[in-house]
Amino acid sequence: MKFANIENNLVKLFSLIYSNENINKYIYYLNNDPINSPTVPVDLLEEGNFILGFFDGSISETEKIRLFLNPLSGILNRYPLSEITYLIEIVLPSRFAILHDRGEIRPMRIFDEISQMIDQQKGIGITEAEITRFRSGRIADTSYCVYSIEISINSSTLKGLR
Repeated sequence: MKFANIENNLVKLFSLIYSNENINKYIYYLNNDPINSPTVPVDLLEEGNFILGFFDGSISETEKIRLFLNPLSGILNRYPLSEITYLIEIVLPSRFAILHDRGEIRPMRIFDEISQMIDQQKGIGITEAEITRFRSGRIADTSYCVYSIEISINSSTLKGLR
């Protein structure tokens, strides 16, 4: 059950993020005011904007914003609950990081949307999910940058605790 619970929580987390229209707009529209753009007309998973997996350092040939999601780490000792950490990475061309007309940072707006949905909320895992770490940086020898957050979710590690 340990890995089934990790997988179930990953699917729940992905579903919440993927179904958020504001996040979809921030990722799809490369303009300075994505929130006031129309509903996203394509499937962003199919288009390769949402990826269940780790960022491997490769840059898309097409200029686009990609969001990566994957379990990162966890301790699976014989305790009823164990903290599992999930990593969300946003990789984007540096020139699209700032929303000049709005005075905002695009990845921060995406993370804020995620935070409003899950931070300190029940619904994923057994107790509240919590955003615990943040990192950002530039990808060497490219015009891309990466922003990431870690989300800790307490999950059952024993059979029967769901």
